[in-house]
Amino acid sequence: MGTKRFLSRFFTTASIMLLTASTLGAGPASALTTSDIAVKSQAEMILPERDAMHKLLTNVYDSTSYVNAGNTNYSLNGVSASSIKLLIERFESEGEFANSVAARALKTHMTALELYEKQANADKIVKHMNGFLVLLEQQHSKQLLSGTAYQALKDSTDEMVGQWDTTFSSDRAMTHLHNLSIGIGPRVTGTAEERQGVEYIKNEFEKLGYDVSTQEFKLPDLLTGQLQITSNDNQNVRVAIADGSGYTDENGVTGQLYAAGLGTAEDFTADAKGKIALIQRGDFTFWEKVQNATAAGATGVIIYDNVNSSTPILPGLSNKSSIPVVGITKANGEDLLSQMTTGEVEANLVIHADSTRKSQNVIAVKKPKNIENPEIVYVTSHHDSVAGSPGANDNGSGTSTVLEIARAMQNVPVDKEIRFIAFGAEEIGLVGSTYYVSQLSQDEINRSIVNYNLDMVGTNWAPASQLYVNTVDGKKNLVWDTVSAASKKLNIDDGVLNPYQFSRSDHVPFHDAGIDAALFIWMEPGTARMEPYYHTPQDSIENVSPERIQTIGDIITTAVTDLTSTQAKVTEKAS
Repeated sequence: MGTKRFLSRFFTTASIMLLTASTLGAGPASALTTSDIAVKSQAEMILPERDAMHKLLTNVYDSTSYVNAGNTNYSLNGVSASSIKLLIERFESEGEFANSVAARALKTHMTALELYEKQANADKIVKHMNGFLVLLEQQHSKQLLSGTAYQALKDSTDEMVGQWDTTFSSDRAMTHLHNLSIGIGPRVTGTAEERQGVEYIKNEFEKLGYDVSTQEFKLPDLLTGQLQITSNDNQNVRVAIADGSGYTDENGVTGQLYAAGLGTAEDFTADAKGKIALIQRGDFTFWEKVQNATAAGATGVIIYDNVNSSTPILPGLSNKSSIPVVGITKANGEDLLSQMTTGEVEANLVIHADSTRKSQNVIAVKKPKNIENPEIVYVTSHHDSVAGSPGANDNGSGTSTVLEIARAMQNVPVDKEIRFIAFGAEEIGLVGSTYYVSQLSQDEINRSIVNYNLDMVGTNWAPASQLYVNTVDGKKNLVWDTVSAASKKLNIDDGVLNPYQFSRSDHVPFHDAGIDAALFIWMEPGTARMEPYYHTPQDSIENVSPERIQTIGDIITTAVTDLTSTQAKVTEKAS
């Protein structure tokens, strides 16, 4: 039915329900009586009357959305058998069916579905809805209902199937991955794009009906800086700021360079005081070099590499320095030494710290009914990515898989609490997961039994043919036991899963808290090599395999369902 025809019927129907001028806007629609109603044409309505009419119709059809932006929106708000039946009745009243028999056949299906919904029988609901779709297709092909009615009912049916279908779908996961890696793109920690990713994940969890919250936490200071050789026309030298470096004010520190060799205590003389020490990498730790420079009164430290590299060395300090420390390439270090042979070289070193950045964890909780203090199961991933990378496999694949597992399990009755979590700030040191675990009470930790952590679970790189199940200590635990059993149940080849020792992801804080945890990632058998697209612009959706997403999704969904589902336990007992 066209928009013009619909609006004509909309206002004709609505006009019969309008309040008289004496009662317009005076009370809720539920207070109306037939004596309050008068007929008015659309042209006679003033704006408040139209608003009242809209409110009245929304109350009458509270399961549907009335939005018109060129096309009428018949989407349901909270799809169910009852709301679909109401939509069928509405289309029947608007003349969208060729006859009442066609509408009645569809409504009969919905009556049966209402019973299955009360029983929460997912299998029968999905089977019956698929039968409903077949009937809908037949009626549409025979022109027994309009295209508008067909599309609206089909969309609502597809949504309802999605609510009750407990099988994992890589197609749905890939849709999430497209939205994250292409729709948003790189989701670098602390950026607006990371926040967009958080909002997307939060909205998707909320659509599924979960108890959803975001947990905000402060990020470590972001250090930015520059090194300029002021005695050489402010030549810029590319630097990497050392972990644990001291900061400067906006003017930085300015001083002559002091050649300090390898940075031993003997390499410093009284002449080093007030200067910036230029030190070669090697022989002993970065921290010892910085300590010696600080003790000699240097105002800053530049460490140059001892091997050729296109990128500056990143000095890792085991403590916090009181002076600024940066790393540069071997070539740049040798160039500065060469300049010093012809005279004094002066430099300005600036390191600024941004202390305002924050990130968020997104938490969706599914609780069992009538069970106090249940055991807790975690299904997790991280949602951030590195700069310059779309973050498709790392880790849009893990987050998209977690979202689809949450959809598949939304109506599964459970006897344990399940927490689906997307962590922020993994790429800068497991900051989000570490913070989350640190905020758990001792009671929550005691009730926590297992963490399935998904990170880089979709690569299409052919050599990465094994799904590594990585524990921090290399020992098999409850994660391995459940996924191994799930894999056998699904008839997956024995060689696909591989137990291994590996950390570097968000399962580590759970392990450290005494909770069985493991990281899932596709790697090369024997070598444990990861894909070559890792942390590059090539980490795009084109290099993600839906088949591998399906494999990990099937395994984790089956493992978690078998561990937590009351229905699965009843079926197992019966067999």
